[in-house]
Amino acid sequence: MKRSTPRMLLAALALSGAAACSGSTPHDGPGSVDDPDDPDDPGPEVQCASGAIAPGPTPRLTRLTHAQYDNSIRDLFGKDMKASASFLADPAFEGFDNNAKGLTVSDRLARDYRRAAETIAADAVADQAVLGNILPCAPEGDGAACARQLIEELGQRVYRRPLSAEQEEAYAAAYARGDGLFESGTPFEQGIRHVIEVMLQSPHFLYRVELSEELDGEQVIPLDGYEVATRLSYLLWNSLPDDALLAAAAGGALGTPEGIEAEARRMIADRKAVSALDDFHRQWLHMSGYADLTKDPALYEGFDASVSSAMLAETQQFIRHVILEMDGDYRTLMTAPVGFVNDKLAPIYGVEGSFTSELVETQLDPAERAGLLTQAGFLSSHAFFDKTSPIHRGVFIQRQILCEDLPDPPANINTELPPIQGEIRTTRDQVEAHTSPESCNFCHSKINPPGFAFEHFDAVGRYREDEDGEPIDATGTMKVGDAEVRFDGAVELATQLAESPVAERCYLTSWYRYGNARQLSREDACAIEDLDAKLSASGYNIKELLVALTQTRTFRYRAVEEVDQ
Repeated sequence: MKRSTPRMLLAALALSGAAACSGSTPHDGPGSVDDPDDPDDPGPEVQCASGAIAPGPTPRLTRLTHAQYDNSIRDLFGKDMKASASFLADPAFEGFDNNAKGLTVSDRLARDYRRAAETIAADAVADQAVLGNILPCAPEGDGAACARQLIEELGQRVYRRPLSAEQEEAYAAAYARGDGLFESGTPFEQGIRHVIEVMLQSPHFLYRVELSEELDGEQVIPLDGYEVATRLSYLLWNSLPDDALLAAAAGGALGTPEGIEAEARRMIADRKAVSALDDFHRQWLHMSGYADLTKDPALYEGFDASVSSAMLAETQQFIRHVILEMDGDYRTLMTAPVGFVNDKLAPIYGVEGSFTSELVETQLDPAERAGLLTQAGFLSSHAFFDKTSPIHRGVFIQRQILCEDLPDPPANINTELPPIQGEIRTTRDQVEAHTSPESCNFCHSKINPPGFAFEHFDAVGRYREDEDGEPIDATGTMKVGDAEVRFDGAVELATQLAESPVAERCYLTSWYRYGNARQLSREDACAIEDLDAKLSASGYNIKELLVALTQTRTFRYRAVEEVDQ
């Protein structure tokens, strides 16, 4: 069987310079981007004036993440093929694996893309249900006319814009070359199979390519309707545009903020919005750590993979429930005393009833539970094999909930806590003794207090009144922005964090970085300030947050890139 190499296929079909993306890291834009490796050079302070806010330097070439690749394949062919299962994992960069800076194409990934394209194409032709989903016509004669129609219609969905005449001709030639290339199938099926193989290796599929270059009167580049449609679909669905969104792009409806808002609201109401919500919160909450947890069987009898799997599923279902069903806000996400409980989780939450393997919405004790941070998944994944970890829990609060820039501990630090003996009787005593040296105080004065708030929860998330007979001290005081927060226990801490402008803005900032697939720039400070003001006034509803992201100039425009000569 004759085959082209991945590089030959990429080069043959890339137009407008897009072939450069096949192995390069996208340029971050002009010198306005902060250098994350140089904390001593923050650059000039940004003054946010009234009027148009400059768009941040979003790259024009962003590779699909593996999740986006799989979702796109599913929506193209009507079958969830999970083709990326054999790919090396996407690298996380500044907390998210969709950051364009980390999404390059190595030689190995190019080979993986080729193998996946071959497998998907073979499956699409062999599976009559899949073939029926993509064929717009019944082939007659040599099938060339029907193949042309498929190239036009499937090509628009793959490229997320209409194909040019040159691209259509290239795929027609690929169709002609398919006859005799494979060991089975009619000449028409072999030609279609080859077309699909080639399309799925094009940089116009593997990357989100933005070709607009014309400056407007303010020296920024307005995105065309198809580019806006692609940004919308990968922000809100983590997948490619549907036919309705492409039709809106073709009809000019995405040329105004109002048109974009209308499509954004339609898309958030669609079941496909679950994918992006799951993906963001999985990374923001470090939910990969919920899976495959192990605990000391002598202390936590019956804790196995099915328990940790239920923890992960519970948090996902809770987030979907709050945002999509309750139309909830950030406060609800952080404080709702609601669990999704099955027979594995009921003993941890101390609730009675007849539970099966199915997760069911369950009211929890509001004196003990409040939102995400008192769920078993968070508590268990931020604990050790046989005991709690106030340090891990406190670090998470500072970094993920408050966006505090905490350095990592020195590589040679001794992490062994002193033994429980004498005056050291609890885990809190151990941590306070271990982190008491002055060299530790700068960080641990921030880490320890919120970590101690969770000491009423053991290493699997069960509520406890004491620790081996010793009373638990879950009180603390911490600075959150300019405010001093006092609390006794996790419910009080979660409630105050839910009402904190600092925590709200941190949640928004995390969504902003995820939604724009890049690290922050100086220009983004003004966009985030503007968004924060609008969302604070409306109660920080999360659906409104997503819509608001689509209304920014950063979303609708691209800044001019400086290219090294």
